[in-house]
Amino acid sequence: MLIGEYDYDTDIAVQRKESFEIGLAEGEARGEARGRSEGSRQAKLETARILKQLGDSVQKIAQATGLSQAEVEAIKS
Repeated sequence: MLIGEYDYDTDIAVQRKESFEIGLAEGEARGEARGRSEGSRQAKLETARILKQLGDSVQKIAQATGLSQAEVEAIKS
């Protein structure tokens, strides 16, 4: 094996590893953001469900949670 070939192969291996690590970090960040978003939505839905059980109006629940009136109406108490 020539030294030039070894350097090329090493460079390719390093670039692949760096690309993999960058892709992994980006994927983790996207997954975490998606998880936070879904968790926030679930918390809003749960709060709306409880408020609905307590007898609050759909309009008041929508205003308090940031959900649409249609979303609040669709919640089964």
